[in-house]
Amino acid sequence: MTNSTSSGATALNIGDVLATIIMLGFMAIPIILVVFFYKTYKKNMTRAEERFSDEKQEILNLQKQIDELNERVGKIEHGDTIDTNQRR
Repeated sequence: MTNSTSSGATALNIGDVLATIIMLGFMAIPIILVVFFYKTYKKNMTRAEERFSDEKQEILNLQKQIDELNERVGKIEHGDTIDTNQRR
């Protein structure tokens, strides 16, 4: 009788399973990084758009105040009186 050991495909080789998990992990890392960077990019773009909108509104308010001050200065230079009820 011969004593033979079976090296069939049914045996679970821990080394192969471990190597497969490591390889899949290395393939998943770039995908995870791309998704992470994309989400970060979108969040930063949203914040930048909000800041731009806020700054634009602030510029409009400041321009309105400058126009009001220029109007007051013009009245003073021309000798007109300023109505105190118009003050804020």
